[in-house]
Amino acid sequence: MKKAIWKSAGYLSLVLIVGIICATLEGFLSIFTMHAVDAVYAKNQPAFQNALKQLLQTAGLLIPATIALAFTRGFYKRKAVVSGKKNYISRLFQKNINEFQSENNAKYMSTLTNDVNTIEASYVDALYEMLICIINFTVAILIIGTVSPLALGLGVVIGGISTLASILISKPLQRHQHQRSQLYEDYTAYIKEVLGAFHIIKSNDLGDKVSGDFYQKSKKIQFKGYVIDKIYTYISAMNNFNFTIAFYGLVSVTAFMCIKGQLTLGGVILVITNMEKLMNPLVQLAEYMPKVMSTKTLFQKIEETLTNVETHIEPIEIERIHEGITFDQVSFGFEDNLVLSEINLNFKKGGKYLVIGPSGGGKSTLLRLLRKYYLPQKGQIRLDHHDLKDVQKNSYFRHIANVEQQVFLFEDTIRNNMTLYKAYEDEEILKALSSAGLSPFIDSNPEGLNYMLYDNGKNLSGGER
Repeated sequence: MKKAIWKSAGYLSLVLIVGIICATLEGFLSIFTMHAVDAVYAKNQPAFQNALKQLLQTAGLLIPATIALAFTRGFYKRKAVVSGKKNYISRLFQKNINEFQSENNAKYMSTLTNDVNTIEASYVDALYEMLICIINFTVAILIIGTVSPLALGLGVVIGGISTLASILISKPLQRHQHQRSQLYEDYTAYIKEVLGAFHIIKSNDLGDKVSGDFYQKSKKIQFKGYVIDKIYTYISAMNNFNFTIAFYGLVSVTAFMCIKGQLTLGGVILVITNMEKLMNPLVQLAEYMPKVMSTKTLFQKIEETLTNVETHIEPIEIERIHEGITFDQVSFGFEDNLVLSEINLNFKKGGKYLVIGPSGGGKSTLLRLLRKYYLPQKGQIRLDHHDLKDVQKNSYFRHIANVEQQVFLFEDTIRNNMTLYKAYEDEEILKALSSAGLSPFIDSNPEGLNYMLYDNGKNLSGGER
């Protein structure tokens, strides 16, 4: 996901260019202000008028440059976040079906909501802020260094101490961010279950219990957020302390230099105003750096959830099924529970088969193996003369279909739910509906096949679904 976000680096480069323009114009403003103050002190009216003219011209250019910076920032942020989300969804649907089903999908919901929001604030936004800080810091160094190298050295040393301290503090922050991500994952799973069982909770008077559990889970998340905010507060307080010491120390040093004649009054003002631009970026860098580093564990967690354990290469693409599917000494189980043991079956193309057996006897497992959701642990499943594990999933799925026990309907038209977004003539669709006994329902609806279904078919009866 991080790589996908960095694909928007081109837009970040645009931000860099506009940021440099803004920082340079602000730098010239401080220089022209110094010239104006020195001209007033020297009672040099022509020099003052010239400096004032330069000030107004630079300020006029700074307005559109600042607007452009805000625009490019928003554009970069939108591209980075959308690119990250798109990459996540795309890779999620590359997961093996069995591996996805073995996990609680609340973790993926939590990633797309809570973790992505954290990454947006603590990584995408923070990268932008750090970039602007570096630009402002560099411009301030160039300006102050030409006037007072001593003041420059003082600011850099104190800023370096703040940055080092922030890096050290960021270590526990990473741990707390990871723990909060786990809490959000459990929290999302709980809310999903509660809303899905609303009628059971309501009819069995379990509201108080659910409310109590909800309160405890919410309390844990808020407390973890409080801990993270507290660490950020420590960082901010330490940096503000360093900034205050450095600022007043600098005022004293530059005032002394002015008294000694080593610096003009305008130079004192320039150093003080630009020292704020030098120190503020260092302070902000020291605050944003722990945020960026704290997202490391989130990116690692996301990569782990998207990585397939089974990575068998599938070299064969099929155009059609010729003979059928054969199970040859196939065994499969879950952990220590062996469900199927050395079974031999032969499903001929065009045949009709009935599979019966007790609950837990392996009927659903057999179907999952047929649909290539799982691979055999022993033995072989052959499609025609190919080992099924070598057949590309997408090409295989084009030639099989199944109706699940749990029906799922997209929030879309009847047409798209029937065809699953593939091209079929209306005659074919209506024939299928007629076979299912749904012609009266379609005929009674003015929208016909374009009738919209909502919330997994909530506006249908159970039989219609």
